[in-house]
Amino acid sequence: MDLNPKVSMRILHLEFDQYPVEAQRKLLEGFEVVALQVEDQISLKRYLEKDGAFEAVFTRLGLLLDKEILDLMPRLKVIATSTTGLNHIDCEYAKANSIALLSLKGEFEFLSHVKSTAEHTWLLLLSLLRNHIPSVKDVIEHGNWNRLPYLSEEVNGKKMGIIGFGRLGKIVAGYAHAFSATVLVNDISDIDTESYSFVKPVSLEELLAQADIVILMISYSEENQNFFDKSKFTLMKENAYFINTSRGELVDEEALLNCLVSGKLRGAALDVLHGDSAWESKYKGNLALLDYAKNHSNLILTPHMGGFGKTSIRMTRNFIVEKFIKEIQYEN
Repeated sequence: MDLNPKVSMRILHLEFDQYPVEAQRKLLEGFEVVALQVEDQISLKRYLEKDGAFEAVFTRLGLLLDKEILDLMPRLKVIATSTTGLNHIDCEYAKANSIALLSLKGEFEFLSHVKSTAEHTWLLLLSLLRNHIPSVKDVIEHGNWNRLPYLSEEVNGKKMGIIGFGRLGKIVAGYAHAFSATVLVNDISDIDTESYSFVKPVSLEELLAQADIVILMISYSEENQNFFDKSKFTLMKENAYFINTSRGELVDEEALLNCLVSGKLRGAALDVLHGDSAWESKYKGNLALLDYAKNHSNLILTPHMGGFGKTSIRMTRNFIVEKFIKEIQYEN
């Protein structure tokens, strides 16, 4: 669907309907926008085989811009994505072909106001500790009114370990402090204990040994794939909880599942799984993990929705459009 065929620069937009009206208007005023709704990789490839004459593409999670797709757009100069994670794009191939990549990665000042993922992390934590999902199901599906099976844990007084004290780690640490938890943090960079006097910097080994709840909040890179592996799960305190809202590729899912089955972990909650940034509307991950979640209430899985809050969506989409326009103006 060509939305504005009067301007020479053509943009392929893969989630135009998810952008706020003001962002849509700015793009339509200055560029030729082709809004394409495709559900899967095959449909995207078939479309580009017919028409790949685009100088820019706005992409989304659920579609993979790999070498095969990028080669179908030989005029491509810019990729824009309203995400911090970039594992749905072959960044090295884009760089090698002089394609600029615009994202939210490194936009620290702006992102300090974007809190949807931090809120979702806290939702997962409370749902896990307080047996929220099974208790709700018991009332709605069976008409029961029985609290005895759902005696819950409380955040108050717990030791919470946050691995990665960046933007989201700081926000979640603030939530933990408000809930009267002891906050242990670990990061590769120095930690500002003047601004965050309520946190205690510790080594990763100390954090894993002491924390009742471990939250993984580091950024993804190829170097830290499977960062949280069997050895780190082994170091964790017995009956601790594990939460990941960063990227699925950071965690050895087989090791995680083994710890749940053995009882080493009391529970886990995951908003992200291996490869899920390129999934096309259906679960395509570890089936053993999904089967366990179907039959056990101590594993919660949500569909990479941490950042999918209305306010955050509006802010990030507007921001990436502004960044794109500035990039084009600078180039011209």
